Amino acid sequence: MRAAREEFHRQGYDRAKIVDIACAANVSPGTVLNAAPTKIALLCEVMVDDFERLRVESAELARRCDGDVVTCVTAVLDYHLDRHVNDLELFRAAIGHNWLTNEADFKALHIGLESAWSPVRDVLTRAAEDPSVDLHECPDLLTESLLDLYLGVLRRCVIYKLSPQEARSQMHRRLSVVFHSDTMSRRAPKKYGRHEGASAVQGRAG
Repeated sequence: MRAAREEFHRQGYDRAKIVDIACAANVSPGTVLNAAPTKIALLCEVMVDDFERLRVESAELARRCDGDVVTCVTAVLDYHLDRHVNDLELFRAAIGHNWLTNEADFKALHIGLESAWSPVRDVLTRAAEDPSVDLHECPDLLTESLLDLYLGVLRRCVIYKLSPQEARSQMHRRLSVVFHSDTMSRRAPKKYGRHEGASAVQGRAG
């Protein structure tokens, strides 16, 4: 798995070959294919592992976030976006290849992506229990809607080659539409811990 991740990052998904991954891992190509039957299946396994690490880091960030529900959700999604913009080619390959299929690889990938988003759902669930917050929708539906919004921003990154700053600006504008942030900030004084920011969490994770 480590060799596959390194080769995918070094060469990109399209250029990386099974034989390169096998060479980096000091095994035969057949051994690699025994672990995953295709290159896209191998990438999906790498991405699922990355999603799990992202879930842990995001949960810690959300726990330490010192702000209302909008601030906490935005901080977590900024952290996700920074990660995925840096790995945009791999994310595009994995999601794009499997987006409209129902194969086992996609199911595992989709479950992993939803797991990475569980900290967002947790923040919204806690907010829904606060009588001063009006989310308008249930936490599950709102989380799914935010995920669709997020994937749309990443798609625009691919199509228009947005910089990380432009991608973040696009996402924040869309979040403001969803949350009506001015109103929600007044209605959601509750804090969710001490906010250290994405860079602090990433520093610890690294």
